[in-house]
Amino acid sequence: MASKTTAGKYVRVGSKKGPLVIGGAHKKMEEDASFTYVPLFKVAGPKDEVEDWLKENHADQAKEAMKGSYSLTSLKNKAVREAFEREVEDAAEARIQASSTKQYESQIDLRILGTLLKKYEDQLRKDGGYAKINANAVDLKSKVKQLEEEDKVFDITHMKKKGTDGKKSDFKEGGNRRRLSQIKGDPFYNVVYYPKNPQSIDGVRNFLSLYGGVDEETIKKNVQAVKEGEIINISRGKSPTRSPLLSPSRRRGKKGAQDADLLDELMEEV
Repeated sequence: MASKTTAGKYVRVGSKKGPLVIGGAHKKMEEDASFTYVPLFKVAGPKDEVEDWLKENHADQAKEAMKGSYSLTSLKNKAVREAFEREVEDAAEARIQASSTKQYESQIDLRILGTLLKKYEDQLRKDGGYAKINANAVDLKSKVKQLEEEDKVFDITHMKKKGTDGKKSDFKEGGNRRRLSQIKGDPFYNVVYYPKNPQSIDGVRNFLSLYGGVDEETIKKNVQAVKEGEIINISRGKSPTRSPLLSPSRRRGKKGAQDADLLDELMEEV
């Protein structure tokens, strides 16, 4: 008995080649009265071509194969006709089952996709969501852009992942806060943090991640520099994915002279 995946499928042999199905047998037989289907080997074609194929490939079983074949003539035999009708029914049932299986598998795929999508959306909601993150990012850029006009700085020492807890304030030169950029006119020139406050490490990381345009490697390098007490210089005037440098930290004592030298070095590197 043919498997469910091959039920009713035949191969045409002879002068023409190609796939055939038992469901179209009646039509083929009406078009060509000699057209014959051989269920033993699942081949079909005009009788003389089928017989030639059997002699060439299965000479010892050719007679047996033709005895159980389907044709307009052989279908007049009750036993042959019943076998033919069973095969037609089996093939139809196999097609229905295959269609149902395919539909069921598609439904499974959709359910799996739906489950993954739900998990993804749940995670987004847990993290604050894309819409909220993007809104905060736009808000940050807007705030940073206005700082120079307002002669203010944006302190990100305590900034959270969602973009909250940053604040505008005045800036006192020579104070304890440091700028993200040492270049006046650069947007990050007006973004500051307290290097002595341990929270500034996360604050700088959260700001750069939320602001956008700074690659992960650059973020890591600058966060590490903040952690080690170094002065950082992230320029937005150049490529958004590159940081010009991480400079050595300022030491206590000889503060004014060292800071002046450091700024000169920074300007040369930029």
